[in-house]
Amino acid sequence: MNVTRREFFIKTIPGATLLALPITLGPFLESCNDQGTNPTNPGSTLQTINAALANGSVVINIDSSSPLANTGAAAIVNYQSGSVLVDHPASSTFNAISPICTHQGCGINNFDSKTSQFVCLCHGSRFSVDGQVAQGPASAGLHKYQTTFSNNQLTIKIV
Repeated sequence: MNVTRREFFIKTIPGATLLALPITLGPFLESCNDQGTNPTNPGSTLQTINAALANGSVVINIDSSSPLANTGAAAIVNYQSGSVLVDHPASSTFNAISPICTHQGCGINNFDSKTSQFVCLCHGSRFSVDGQVAQGPASAGLHKYQTTFSNNQLTIKIV
């Protein structure tokens, strides 16, 4: 059976195209770091504090039983329509940032106390306590909320 050049190309081009597709499209597809869903040193899961949103703010009582009582502590604060990551880096100082990773929208609920970084378990992004990217693949920082602390009450302005 003799095959012409034309017949040969017609039969082989679809297969060759499929084989070349990953090579051709690979650089255009977003890739994540090699940590996948197992980032190194993921820290520990944050304790949860439930609070209420009133007049655009969340108010939390910080007493000795609060997960945020000690300097260096962190927690996730849930309220009716959302949540915030909160940490206590120094006496009378608190940070509140968005818990949504800017890489692909995963929820962040881990904190590495050794490095004082919030860790996204989806792809290994890490954020400093003020929301700045410490390690990608995320390239944008987390939204930071205004906080005030007085008379053992932490107020986080949400709106």
